[in-house]
Amino acid sequence: MKKYLTATISLPNGKRKYIRAKTQEDLDAKVTRARAELNAGIKIDDQTTFGEFAQTWFDTYKRPILRENSQETLLYILNLYILPALSAYRMRDIKPLHVMQVMSRASHLSRSVQDKIFWVMRAIFQTAVDNCLIVRSPVLSTMKAAGQPKKERVALTVEQSQRLLQATWGTRAYTFCLIALRTGMRRGEILGLMWEDIDFDRRIITVTHNKAFVPGPNREPTTLLKSNAAHRELPIPEDLYAHLLLEKSRSKSPYVLSMKNGESLSQSSFDRLWDLVTSRTTDDPEKLGRSTNKYRPQHRYMLDFSCHPHLLRHTYITRLFEAGLDLKEIQYLAGHSTIEMTLRVYTHYCRSVRAEETNRKVCEAFAPIKEVM
Repeated sequence: MKKYLTATISLPNGKRKYIRAKTQEDLDAKVTRARAELNAGIKIDDQTTFGEFAQTWFDTYKRPILRENSQETLLYILNLYILPALSAYRMRDIKPLHVMQVMSRASHLSRSVQDKIFWVMRAIFQTAVDNCLIVRSPVLSTMKAAGQPKKERVALTVEQSQRLLQATWGTRAYTFCLIALRTGMRRGEILGLMWEDIDFDRRIITVTHNKAFVPGPNREPTTLLKSNAAHRELPIPEDLYAHLLLEKSRSKSPYVLSMKNGESLSQSSFDRLWDLVTSRTTDDPEKLGRSTNKYRPQHRYMLDFSCHPHLLRHTYITRLFEAGLDLKEIQYLAGHSTIEMTLRVYTHYCRSVRAEETNRKVCEAFAPIKEVM
């Protein structure tokens, strides 16, 4: 059995660090690297594992500043995708190869989720660099998330919005869709909406409650608003006002949308509500108007466009731009924390409008010239 060569280095705390290698060349390289790390202030005898440091990072840098729902999302990413692969490794032993193995296991996920995984690892390792646990981060700047990028949201047209309301008329989904299209409230804000939040005299909804479902099994929903900017007063348009008055006269719950026991909707209850939209949607135009179920002939395919809850909020914001409201007004009504969030929607809106205008001008430029008699 081949013997190892050994060298020792004195540490700042008086202890000795033993370094082993199979050849003198490898031993000299390791000693040189260890001395360079010591000169840079790195704690070369540190035994902290990734799991231990990740917990310290979260408790020190993230828990004090993040809202409850943001904490849950971060922990979900960390516990599900990162810790299973890296937790037992010492921080100083993790290489770019290990980072790429984490990303390889996440290759089936969307670009958005992969970006979050990269962000969490990059933040943790950069904090380790700043605290002299490692020389450099194994998350290299050349590493990029793969996966399919999010499709750009395209707001529903006025005609599509009306068809959605017609398709859900008489169901619980109608109330949700009407509130979303007329106020731009987030899903959690609508699920948390209580009758006490509605001032029928002033025709104002004050957004003060929220019920957001965080990812992961057995996790309780958060009731905190997404940000301070989410607390806002929203005008109630005429059709929504009439509908809410009618619903309030029928309701025995403190919540605008509730289950039979009067409690706010659970995740599964909301999923069943939204299924009233998806079950009426088809990608085959020939099915429009046909029954979706032979046992329920009144249940028909009425929508030939895909729709999800957040798209209704995006549609509301787009309608505000079309109505000529300024950016600060829209930022407030949307409950955006920064004007940059509003500008992202505005940029997409302007690009769509500009494209239509450009197409019109091009067609006009090459329109057939009428013959002069």
